Amino acid sequence: MRSMLRQFRRAPGRILASVFALALAIGAIGVLAVPTVSESTLHDAVGQDGLADIIVDTTPLDADQLAAVGDVSGVAVAEGQAIAAVELADGFLTRLIGLDLDHQTMDLVQLEAGRLPASEDEVVTTAALGAIGSHVVADGVSYEIVGHGSTLWWSGDDVLFAPFDTVAPMTGGANHLVVTAIDDGSASLHTLSDDIRAELGETGATYTTFPQLLPDGSTPIDDDIEQVSTLIGMLGIFAGMVALVLLAGTTNTLITERTREVAVMRALGGRSRQLRRRLRRIALGITAVALLVGLPLGVFISNYVARMVLTEFVGVTPSFAIDWVVVAASAIGALLAARLVAARAARRVTKLSLPEALRDRDGAPFGGRWTHRLLAKLPTGGLIGRIAVRSNARRPARTLAVTTQIAAAVAAAFLIPTLVSSVNDFNTATLAPWTWESVAIARDPGLPIEASDDHDRLGTSEAGIWVDGAIDDEEIWVYGLRTDSTFFSSDVREGRWYADTGREAMISNGFAERRDVAVGDTIPLELANGTVEYEIVGTVDDSNVAVYVDRADLAADLGAPGMANVVWSSSESPWLDVDAAVRVDTAADLAAEDEAGRDAVVLIFGAIGAIVVGVSALAVLSTMTVNLFERRHELAALQAIGARRRRLRGLLARELLPVGAVGLVAGLGLGALGARAIIGSFESADAIDIGVTDAVVAIPFIVAGTAAALLLLAAAVVRTTSKRSIAVTLRGAA
Repeated sequence: MRSMLRQFRRAPGRILASVFALALAIGAIGVLAVPTVSESTLHDAVGQDGLADIIVDTTPLDADQLAAVGDVSGVAVAEGQAIAAVELADGFLTRLIGLDLDHQTMDLVQLEAGRLPASEDEVVTTAALGAIGSHVVADGVSYEIVGHGSTLWWSGDDVLFAPFDTVAPMTGGANHLVVTAIDDGSASLHTLSDDIRAELGETGATYTTFPQLLPDGSTPIDDDIEQVSTLIGMLGIFAGMVALVLLAGTTNTLITERTREVAVMRALGGRSRQLRRRLRRIALGITAVALLVGLPLGVFISNYVARMVLTEFVGVTPSFAIDWVVVAASAIGALLAARLVAARAARRVTKLSLPEALRDRDGAPFGGRWTHRLLAKLPTGGLIGRIAVRSNARRPARTLAVTTQIAAAVAAAFLIPTLVSSVNDFNTATLAPWTWESVAIARDPGLPIEASDDHDRLGTSEAGIWVDGAIDDEEIWVYGLRTDSTFFSSDVREGRWYADTGREAMISNGFAERRDVAVGDTIPLELANGTVEYEIVGTVDDSNVAVYVDRADLAADLGAPGMANVVWSSSESPWLDVDAAVRVDTAADLAAEDEAGRDAVVLIFGAIGAIVVGVSALAVLSTMTVNLFERRHELAALQAIGARRRRLRGLLARELLPVGAVGLVAGLGLGALGARAIIGSFESADAIDIGVTDAVVAIPFIVAGTAAALLLLAAAVVRTTSKRSIAVTLRGAA
């Protein structure tokens, strides 16, 4: 401890910089704990709320039909709910959800305040729809708000919860089925869902939406959270690697500064092993202090990111949690890495010959290698230019380290805007094939809209179908369009557009390429009420994961010939003549929703990128400090013959700018490759074409920022070096 305190008094700035950078890096690695923190909250909520394993809308079911579902082999519990689409007095479209509040075991309402409804004119809802004691009018009926709360499945939605008997007369019975399975494995749930569909079919009922399966106690966003947090955690690990380079540089500086002191101890009989042990304690002490700051910071970051993600995408506020595996791995990894980087520096110092160590001069003169002799024959300018070139050449490992650190900072600075540009362009591209100004989506399940093409009295419109489906258990959008649709137009990559004379389909090119689907293949398309087959006759160049089929064929396959569930319109405010409750979204509305989700993710990536840039800058500063310490006699001699600070800054600038240029080019390349790797992982996992748009407009700012940072670093180092007495430096005194 005393040795650590002495080192702190010697170089407080460098040690604090290392502690700060390591703490940031360790904190960034804490992002890897986000899945555990999120799962802890979500899985607790699964148990508290009774989230079902199978969730699906159906045609109205009576008590006998629900009992038949409950008797299906593999079903633990089956319950029905009644859900009606309603319009509030202010025009807001929402759902009135009827629950058997006395006997239900799933979708339990978690109250934040108040109580559960006790009569048919009482509801529970979110605070956004009114205060407890106030009334909300839905479809002309007034309900008293007696409590605020929600369920995990409906979290984030402003819906109304009421007794089952309030809603059932509106829907004709239970039209929403929730099932808990005995075996909730993925394969078992798929089989069980098919068995339930078949059982309902025998009673004259059917699914009206694609079933949601939640295997192994999962929630709908588990995969997304794990994917995003893993990618961010990779940036955190990258920051940790850069921080270890900084620790190596700082440790090397502190140990090198004690070369003469160690040599004196050796001359007095000190054993090399004992001296190396004492020197290693410096790095271990710095790392231990950094862990005291970094581990709590990592816990905070993981909980904060989990809160951002869950609040944004689920509407659930997570409870505080700690992933002890990540905490322990971070601590052990940091201490082992510190031990390794310190051991190398300590070994080098203790292996120097006593005359060389006591002489306290630079041990890496120029001219000892053939590359040095070759470089000496090249014209490199005046004295300052020759010194700058030779300084970089005689310490190739250090020059490479500085180049790598600059490249890491530039890569992070280029990666983030490239991701933002790519996501922005993807969001735009998903809507590019569509020429509608608004889309009216039926709030009732199934296909409640007549497939007429004249629903909008103020302009042209077109009814269609937009539902979930699956191909080989992979979810995919399914669109039912007229073959001559005026609202969708996309280039055909292969094959041709489908005709209305057969069961033909188009498929997104990205999905086709990544899932090995070719023109001419027959695909098993799983829909809400069963699996049907379509022949792929072409691929379309769009950014969705979708299948496009004839509207009439799809309606018939869904058991509702001549019906639809969406109306695309050329007006932003269509006057729709449809006998169904609809929600009208404009392109701007959907873009705003995409932007909100994108901003949350970009903010997280940006924060981690800023950490990488900051840690890299500190690493460059530390490496330059080591370089100047070992060249202190050379620089003191220049000062002695009249060189001023301006000359020394010019010397460092000439050394750094070529290295910075190489690091800049390498960093831009690494940033571009990193963006492609991240985007590629999403494309591969989701079978989607996102594409990469390099943030070219950011390059001039990155170049200017890199040059300015290097010049400022050079000025800061020269200012620190020139404060030391020239006579003391040349005399070689400690």
